[in-house]
Amino acid sequence: MAPLQIGIIGGGMIAQAHMQNFADDPRTELRWLAEVNPVARKASKKKFAVPHAVTHYRRMLQDPALDAVVVCTPPFTHLRMGLDVLAAGKHLLMEKPLTVTLKDAKRLLAAAQAHPELKVSGCSCRHARLNPKFAFIKNLIDSGKLGDIYFVHHRAVGRQGRGGIEYNPPAKWFLNRVLAGGGPLFDWGVYDLSFHLGILGEPALEKVDSFCVSHLDKVDPGTDIYTVEEHGAGFLTFAGGLKYYWERANNAHAEVPNRTTIYGTKGGLSFGYCSWDGDTVDYFSVDDDGKGKAQKETLTVDLAAHPGDMPALGKAYIDYLCDAGPIPMPLELEVKNLDIMHRVYKAAKW
Repeated sequence: MAPLQIGIIGGGMIAQAHMQNFADDPRTELRWLAEVNPVARKASKKKFAVPHAVTHYRRMLQDPALDAVVVCTPPFTHLRMGLDVLAAGKHLLMEKPLTVTLKDAKRLLAAAQAHPELKVSGCSCRHARLNPKFAFIKNLIDSGKLGDIYFVHHRAVGRQGRGGIEYNPPAKWFLNRVLAGGGPLFDWGVYDLSFHLGILGEPALEKVDSFCVSHLDKVDPGTDIYTVEEHGAGFLTFAGGLKYYWERANNAHAEVPNRTTIYGTKGGLSFGYCSWDGDTVDYFSVDDDGKGKAQKETLTVDLAAHPGDMPALGKAYIDYLCDAGPIPMPLELEVKNLDIMHRVYKAAKW
């Protein structure tokens, strides 16, 4: 089979990682790059030997030899580009978050459903469902070793790690909620919800309480528009009574490492779900079928075969294109999780 022809929209940091994935896999070839910055466009064209590099993406969509497009631009551009890609009859891999608003996400989902012949996926599986920890922990839950799960607690609190300020300072769109969608709850929430709700079987949300705060220091953001939260949390109730505490901060007056604790009626787990959080999971239980002493066992997840989060995403999507694997992240789940994030913001009156 001839290599699938891939087009990339955007030439920034995340686009570079995607281009490396497709350049490394013999089943695909990079054919087009659309990037408005001439310096970045020229550098990427040379680095990855891309035959066609243009300013506007619509030129690539006219190429009948182009098979699939990856959208790697800021969130506020995703809807228009996604609709155009699908209308042109190209497969689509859409970077996260899917869109800024829930309305736009539903429009993109409807367009994808109108083209069932096209293979469309989101990217919020990257640090979540494609990580070997996901299957390992889901198997533990499904085995019944934890009993009924009644509470999940997740915290990840950092200081001065804000997009558009300390992280990627030129990208001031990170600080504008209209363009970015939100702060750390939105940026990382796609991964948090992808992992946590996935291992729990995608429960239905029933109730939300939350808070969001910002401007927790006097550092100059370099822009007059600064409307995203720096610290937020949601306390969510799902069908069946399951409770989920979810907290994210990229600038708060505390430091808490990325950590998830799952409480069940027979046992519990504590772990960092990201691949860089290590390969161990703490398992808490009571021996003698619950009649003995409290026990703690450190379990090890085999990460040796994990190629890294970005390469894993590239392989998963290429497998999907080649009918060699399932869809990495269905748009239906992207929309469901986006709805939850917006409900958290609404409950916080943010």
